[in-house]
Amino acid sequence: MTPVQALLRQVRGRLLRDRAVTWAANGAGAAALLALVVELGERRWPADPAWPPLVVCAGIGLALGVAGWVLAWPSWEQVARLADAALGGRERLTTALEFAAEGGWLYTRQRADAAAFAVRADPAALGPLPLPIRTLAVAAVAGAAAIVLAALPNPAVTQLRAQRADAAAQAAAATQVEQVAQRVGKQAQPGEDAAKRQALAQQLQNAAQAVRKAPDPQSAVASLSQAQQTIRQLQDPNQAAKQDAASAAGRQLAQDPNAAKAGQALANQNLAAAGSELNSLAQNLSKLNSQQQQQLAQSLAQAANAAGGDQKLQSSLSRASQALQRGDTQAAQQALQQAAQEAQSLNGENAFEGDVNQAVNGLQQAKQPLEDQASRDAQGQQGQQGQGSGQNPGSGQNPGSGSGQNPGQGSGQNPGQGAGQNPGQGAGQNPGQGSGGSGATGSPVKPAGGSEQVYVPGQAQDTGGGQNQGSQPNGANSDLLPYDEVLPQYTQSALSQVDRADIPEEQRQLVQQYFSDLGQ
Repeated sequence: MTPVQALLRQVRGRLLRDRAVTWAANGAGAAALLALVVELGERRWPADPAWPPLVVCAGIGLALGVAGWVLAWPSWEQVARLADAALGGRERLTTALEFAAEGGWLYTRQRADAAAFAVRADPAALGPLPLPIRTLAVAAVAGAAAIVLAALPNPAVTQLRAQRADAAAQAAAATQVEQVAQRVGKQAQPGEDAAKRQALAQQLQNAAQAVRKAPDPQSAVASLSQAQQTIRQLQDPNQAAKQDAASAAGRQLAQDPNAAKAGQALANQNLAAAGSELNSLAQNLSKLNSQQQQQLAQSLAQAANAAGGDQKLQSSLSRASQALQRGDTQAAQQALQQAAQEAQSLNGENAFEGDVNQAVNGLQQAKQPLEDQASRDAQGQQGQQGQGSGQNPGSGQNPGSGSGQNPGQGSGQNPGQGAGQNPGQGAGQNPGQGSGGSGATGSPVKPAGGSEQVYVPGQAQDTGGGQNQGSQPNGANSDLLPYDEVLPQYTQSALSQVDRADIPEEQRQLVQQYFSDLGQ
């Protein structure tokens, strides 16, 4: 390598460093200015998270700096001219570079003179590394301003996050309501009004759509409250009176040997079995002698008098009694078959009432996250405005408070009523009660201490509609099982009935806590 080439390489390296610093400053300044613009823009058009736009700004600044530095690389002619001007070469280096390939005495002497100059030239004469002070100052100011804006609260970003949280809460609530609709939108049971079942499922679907389309969680809560009121209107307000009437009529029929099974089923609110037994009784009327028919007619008359809360059942039993008194067995059969249909209808309505309560409870559970989100939104607005609005956006109405009946006074017969007096006994039927018995105990009691093994009756099987069948004809289960083995079954049965009961949320939580404590 000749001295001229060595000198030019040193000068070129210095130029590349100078221009690298310049373009690095340019890139940093561009990135800082873009970041400032982004932070200002986010005050009106927020982005969350905010780092992706900032990363883009940094990338643009880096690309600008690298591209500008690469394009600013000097040619060897430019390096030679700059070196001659800065080092006082009087175009020796430029001429030597231009005629480097020429031959002859004159060109040789010129290149030798340039080489001698290159040997004694000092690259330090190029001076200190120049710094782009103004560009760096602009980058520093813009960067500091962008950092300050990023650190300050951004109401637009806060509002965007609140909107996203609202949308997520509403979507979760709508999904929960749709799941409730799928659970209760099953095929109607025998004796049940299919139109009411379809209306229940449709109301739940409408509620889910209303929650998704609601402008805010507070409006979604209002939609769910309205749906709860509408769904409650599907219930028969006379259902409890009809059940009491059927039970009273069953107690009267149970005194007659020929109608004892039907009477016991009615008295125990096992309405599906009652309908079957009444049909069997109607088929067996022709097998009874006149004395038995007259005795049955008297029992039917007494049952009809007791069934005043259900006009259809009362009318059917009364017509059956009158027909038997006249000796018209065929008319009595038709009347008993109508009574069986009414029992089936009551059973289907019981199942529907339980599903309505389950739907109302499901809507109440879906409302809770929305109310919490509405509360957070209100607190956020109060923090921004510096003052409270004095309103509770999550108040709404409490449709889970029941229909006016005391949930602690349930008779243990209607699965849509009350949770029973003792929370440990579950809701609806006693888990250990059979179809024909009335006194079997069903709730396990955990010993206060000691290692003695505790045995309790086995769990009765749920036959649907809130009716449990025991293993014995009288409803008592003689099979004793260890406490720890049957506790999960009792817990599942009780919580399932509570979910279908029309009781306040606090009472439902009390039952859940009770069984949770038993398992500890």
